[in-house]
Amino acid sequence: MHLRKTKLYLTLAIGMFMLATLTITVDQLLVFKKAVAVASPSSADEVKIPVLCYHSITDAKKGEYIVSTNELEAQMKSLHEHGYRSISLEQFGELMKGKLKNDGKMVLITFDDGYRDNYTNAYPILSKYGFTATEFLVTSWVGGGSYMTWSEAGELYRAGWDMMSHTRTHPYLPLHKAKGQREEIAGSKQDLEKHLPVPANVIAYPYGLRSAETVNIVAESGYTYAFTFDDGMTTSSQNPYLLKRLFIKGEMDLQGFERKMEY
Repeated sequence: MHLRKTKLYLTLAIGMFMLATLTITVDQLLVFKKAVAVASPSSADEVKIPVLCYHSITDAKKGEYIVSTNELEAQMKSLHEHGYRSISLEQFGELMKGKLKNDGKMVLITFDDGYRDNYTNAYPILSKYGFTATEFLVTSWVGGGSYMTWSEAGELYRAGWDMMSHTRTHPYLPLHKAKGQREEIAGSKQDLEKHLPVPANVIAYPYGLRSAETVNIVAESGYTYAFTFDDGMTTSSQNPYLLKRLFIKGEMDLQGFERKMEY
């Protein structure tokens, strides 16, 4: 009986320890989604621009990170009818530095992960309205499963798209030591520049997660800007390594999309 009770207490103790560990991990992830550096105070000449964040574009399935082709078509048509024009990352940099005048009709369109349907479905729709975009590629996923090939990425690049980094394997960066983070961050930059004639100088954090150490490694690796998954307009007063984006969810109706453009 005594042995049985001992085993029971031990089992309960292990369970409580595992629960505590899980709670700590979840809390850590929540902290890593918050800003880790203080942004500059806003001013009268602050630049504000919508940077749209998409993932998969398909009719084959539904989900928070999946926008249907009809939904994307309606959103791009709305942007076009309201006089918006897409800009490149080079133009984005000029805008943030005050070298390009902001007329309130510029939009930066981004896609995360490198899904092949961005090439087969999103590309034709954006082209129809004269838009280009930025694709944040997970370099080890290129050519596998549901992801575009380097050849397809190259075609998008030649069509005016920017091809940038989303790390090598899409990890929870802050939960890795500095060496592992550097391999993901600097390594993906090397991969991109090996396969495409691009200066890979912009990155998007997987899951939007980062720590102060992550931000430092991104800067040291030669990136100029880094985008988070924090929802909101991008402004020139934000830390250039903690830029916000507008997350476009699956099944968002057109009215919701147009309201988001007015953030």
